[in-house]
Amino acid sequence: MMRSAIDRISSGMALVLMIMLASSASGGDIPALIDECEACHGPGGVSTQDDVPDLAGRSAEELVAAIEAFGTYQRHCSTTTYRSGGRPKTPTNMCSVANTLTGHDRQVIAEHFANQE
Repeated sequence: MMRSAIDRISSGMALVLMIMLASSASGGDIPALIDECEACHGPGGVSTQDDVPDLAGRSAEELVAAIEAFGTYQRHCSTTTYRSGGRPKTPTNMCSVANTLTGHDRQVIAEHFANQE
């Protein structure tokens, strides 16, 4: 009887731990994700490229909607290379980038750039 109760408690604690780990792993490393955005869109989300839009100062709602449109292929996804900072100039596109982001990632990134000038 005592062993059965201990087993149930242990199983319950393991389940809670697994849920906590899964929920913390579902979100990305936000500073790294922001760096990823800035690799094309420029420091602070201010682009120096004519064909790459600024992110800074746009509303969070507009940015989330754009990311979601890329994630569902409702917007055209041209292949480009990273253009800012010291990153390797590897080919990428916004559809691929958007599909790596969770809903939480999208919201936090959008709020970050909405608060930039």
